[in-house]
Amino acid sequence: MIEETARVQSVNEHLIEVVTTQSSACHQCNESQSCSTSILSKFFGDKEVNLSLYSNLTLKAGDEVLIGIEERAFIGLTCLVYFVPLCALLLSAVLGQYIGEYLNIKNELPTILFAMIGFFSCYYIIKMSIRNFFEPNKINPVILKKL
Repeated sequence: MIEETARVQSVNEHLIEVVTTQSSACHQCNESQSCSTSILSKFFGDKEVNLSLYSNLTLKAGDEVLIGIEERAFIGLTCLVYFVPLCALLLSAVLGQYIGEYLNIKNELPTILFAMIGFFSCYYIIKMSIRNFFEPNKINPVILKKL
């Protein structure tokens, strides 16, 4: 289980509004003063993420809680979001190249066109995959305990 601390914003029955700060892991190593990634991280700053979660715990605004998400769901979603579009882009580009050669087109327009179509069509494939193959209660973070 991947865990993160969050602060309770509001409580409405069993619906808990929490906010967690999304921060990079930079600033931890000895090279953070000269590292370009660390400098960019300081420039863009930390981002707050608001979540609505259900919980049976007795909580009030201002409480610190530990939230978690299943590792299997996180890794599966990460592969789905990063790996599938990349594969679709490459396979579609190869298909466009072959079609361009078959039609005796001398420029790279079919390759670029097919690559873009394959890449952007992944949005719908990913959306359907998440809806059909991932259980919503494993994707959504849950409140594990009050800190």
